[in-house]
Amino acid sequence: MGQDEPWIVFQGVELGLTLARPDGSGLHTILDGETVHPDWSPDGSEIAYVEAEDGRGQVWLTDAAGEDPRPLLESSPAGLEDLYWENPAWSRDGARIAMIGYDGDPNDEAPARSVLAVVDIPTGDLTVAGELALADGRLHSFPRWSPDGDALVMNIDHFTGEIYDGATVAVSRSGGGGWTPPAAITDVGAFGRVDWHPSEDLIVFGDHDLGGDQSTDEPTNLFTIRPDGSERRPVTDFGPGEERATQPTWTSDGRILFTYVTGDGDLDRAIAQVDADGSNLEILIEPELVGSGNRPHPRLRPLPPGGE
Repeated sequence: MGQDEPWIVFQGVELGLTLARPDGSGLHTILDGETVHPDWSPDGSEIAYVEAEDGRGQVWLTDAAGEDPRPLLESSPAGLEDLYWENPAWSRDGARIAMIGYDGDPNDEAPARSVLAVVDIPTGDLTVAGELALADGRLHSFPRWSPDGDALVMNIDHFTGEIYDGATVAVSRSGGGGWTPPAAITDVGAFGRVDWHPSEDLIVFGDHDLGGDQSTDEPTNLFTIRPDGSERRPVTDFGPGEERATQPTWTSDGRILFTYVTGDGDLDRAIAQVDADGSNLEILIEPELVGSGNRPHPRLRPLPPGGE
């Protein structure tokens, strides 16, 4: 599998990680089991993902063929040993991975706390970039890097007790030897996953994320916004009970890859692509290939430097 070949990685048709070409051909599973939330390295040679089993989540790395799986961390620093690690995000220079550690399995209940961590891949050194607590009504989720590697955009989930109230889109910046607390750039809403454009100060996010709203008649769309909260604009314009656009991510050429939801009970999930202005929407991988009810979490393999 050459590094310049276009592949989409997503949570598989069966348990595991699946690769397919943007036209749906070549579909194959590279890893079995509860392997989720994949993210390509910037050069397209490796995939970070979460291996979830027995109530534990750990971030692993593998090559594009799934033949060299290995843990990102051999061991965790003191005080972080039992965290459930989730949401790995590769920095644009390929040197670091941001991820969230939860005190408790986030798939079962609201965790007691969240730890935003940055791992230096060559050394395995882990830096805590922030901590939040359920008791204070906020937890981190889904970090993604700015192009220069000096900031992270993420969701901050808000709670009353253990009741989820919605999320903000927020930005944390590095400097002076640490990371700033996440600053919200939206009000609290039904906001889901976010991503930062590979070369511009432009963020994409969605509402009524598929992870939290498996089925809904609420309008579910994508939006772009600047890191200072200005110029918020819709990308898609689906109405109540219509198609849904969710789980957005930027491609390396500045388009938006997302999960396109249709069908009775919102069970038909395709992988689609659209320009940032909402034009040229196209279905890449049809629902019968993605699998009914699957939450794909798609990522397109980055273009090689200077290549198509």
